[in-house]
Amino acid sequence: MEQTEGASTELAKAIRPIDGKSVHQICSGQVVLSLSTAVKELIENSVDAGATSIDIRLKDYGVDLIEVSDNGCGVEEENFEGLALKHHTSKIQEFADLTQVETFGFRGEALSSLCALSDVTISTCHVSASIGTRLVLDHNGKITQKTPYPRPKGTTVSVQHLFYTLPVRHKEFQRNIKKVLEYAKMVQVLQAYCVISTGIRVSCTNQLGQGKRQPVVGTSGSSSMKENIGSVFGQKQLQSLIPFVQLPPSDSVCEEYGLSRSKTPHNLFHKSMFAEMEILGQFNLGFIITKLKEDLFLVDQHAADEKYNFEMLQQHTVLQVQRLITPQTLNLTAVNEAVLIENLEIFRKNGFDFVIDEDAPVTERAKLISLPTSKNWTFGPQDIDELIFMLSDSPGVMCRPSRVRQMFASRACRKSVMIGTALNTKEMKKLITHMGEMDHPWNCPHGRPTMRHIANLDVISQK
Repeated sequence: MEQTEGASTELAKAIRPIDGKSVHQICSGQVVLSLSTAVKELIENSVDAGATSIDIRLKDYGVDLIEVSDNGCGVEEENFEGLALKHHTSKIQEFADLTQVETFGFRGEALSSLCALSDVTISTCHVSASIGTRLVLDHNGKITQKTPYPRPKGTTVSVQHLFYTLPVRHKEFQRNIKKVLEYAKMVQVLQAYCVISTGIRVSCTNQLGQGKRQPVVGTSGSSSMKENIGSVFGQKQLQSLIPFVQLPPSDSVCEEYGLSRSKTPHNLFHKSMFAEMEILGQFNLGFIITKLKEDLFLVDQHAADEKYNFEMLQQHTVLQVQRLITPQTLNLTAVNEAVLIENLEIFRKNGFDFVIDEDAPVTERAKLISLPTSKNWTFGPQDIDELIFMLSDSPGVMCRPSRVRQMFASRACRKSVMIGTALNTKEMKKLITHMGEMDHPWNCPHGRPTMRHIANLDVISQK
């Protein structure tokens, strides 16, 4: 017993404060979590400085260097000392100021955190200065070198070897960059800022080794968000943009989706209510008359069964494939390639198979080796592009390209209960039960409504 107690005492450790340097590194890793966070923080600083031109320069996808240059107002010399110190900022002075913040940044943590995680150098020239200044900062954000530096008005922040002060995180960062995950997420963030930053020219390049700078994304500084979308995603994408106007639902829409004519909130129809429906009978060998409390509905038997069969095909069909004689190169951006690689299983279920070369350059890692095949349908790169577009918004969610959906709609139509077919009560109940099991039971694959609200018996009795 004494020996056990002695061993327990030896294992016990005193609670002591973590040294300040370690605290700063740990907390900084919670502010700057990734390459995309680092680039985001620097871009926001440039926007807050009133820049109309921002250049992002990366070396080896940001592993060796992240450099953001702008033509903003620059930093005044009197602010040099506090520029990269933790919780030092020009944007707020006290908590109450948060109610009137009009800038992206306000916490005073970004530059301080970058200093703790990397080697940071800043060159800046304020609008009132005759010459610029170059500042070399240590890991605490303090200035170690300060020299005159001729440059135009604005600021350049250079971040070298991000995360190298945290060896495990740095190793993970390098590994994920090679898989394009970190880099792809950064490009997606950058694309978003390019689209919304009207009146600001944004340019990003990446340089591998001693090679040439390769453009990643860029805008011309247009005041139109639509033109920015064209610059980022290509002019062809502008053709698919649809102006969005939010309007209240019309009476016909309320009827189509099961709203009572009174349009009160408690009369909204939910999928779970299909199980509560009472079957009253069949009308004209094509429609099922149902009753839910005091509401009567007319269900199109073919449209309802067609939609159920369609959704089953969507969820469970693995398309047959035809292997290509030689692998086909795809013209994908870095982001689209990353989306494809992260969702390979969904592509395989759609009949597309790829070979992935981890050591190939970005945008050349995936090659097509198999295509889906069907008797009357042919598929190609345009279907891959469509899948990538859908998966960019909903990664990991099973989806189908439009031409596969058209094929399934055709199959579902042929195997469904037809108009003119007599049904008994059990068969009608089965169709109604299936509607409650669907994701979207309101319309058939071709857009025709599956059900209509006929009348509310209480309203009729009051007349």
